[in-house]
Amino acid sequence: MLPASGDLLLLFGASLLGSVHCVAMCGPYVAMCGARLAPQGASPRLHMALRILFNAGRILTYSLIGLFAGVFGEVALAVASAAGLPAFAGVVAVAAGLGAALFGLAVMGVLPDPTRLLNQSGFNTLIRGAILRTFKAPPYVAALLLGSLQGAFPCALVYAAASRAAIAGSAMSGALTMFVFGLGTVPAIFALSVLPASLMKRLGIRRAWAGSLLVAVGVLLVLRGVAAFGWIPPSWLW
Repeated sequence: MLPASGDLLLLFGASLLGSVHCVAMCGPYVAMCGARLAPQGASPRLHMALRILFNAGRILTYSLIGLFAGVFGEVALAVASAAGLPAFAGVVAVAAGLGAALFGLAVMGVLPDPTRLLNQSGFNTLIRGAILRTFKAPPYVAALLLGSLQGAFPCALVYAAASRAAIAGSAMSGALTMFVFGLGTVPAIFALSVLPASLMKRLGIRRAWAGSLLVAVGVLLVLRGVAAFGWIPPSWLW
């Protein structure tokens, strides 16, 4: 079985590298939130407090996604075990691995981004409507809520990590998986307000590195599932 620390390190590395892609996609949103909540002339202390709250909101949403994914996986495995289907754990691992790998390839740009389907369904419009209402809240509350909403935007990088959280073994383990993933995205979001946009765009090549790490996670999960079937021997890697 792949050690939890190994999984978390891979996911942290993927989020750290891939969050530059998040800046390219969500940069205008983050900039708009900053301008509305802390207009020009606001104190550095206010800017810093709002950045911290905004990122806390994002990580909270990621953790909740991980919690629900962990619950789903835990319940699925419990039901399968009660039904006398112990090999179902292998099915779940293979499915999670394929999901992580496909989302990783989407992050790399090799495959179309499947999250566009959610955008076309109007999910983004729903979130944007909530954003407009959130701006009416006090600045500190608004920063936390706006960060939470940004974390809910459809993103292949997030869904790849959620695939791993689904086989974390429990709700809390799933939440921890996504919490660590969320921490990896913080540096890029902070850098957005410090570094020139042109420099951030040059770092976009790291999107391919992040996708490669997610594909590696997917491959290891598939191997774990195959080992659960008894087709290959178990290894410390999976």
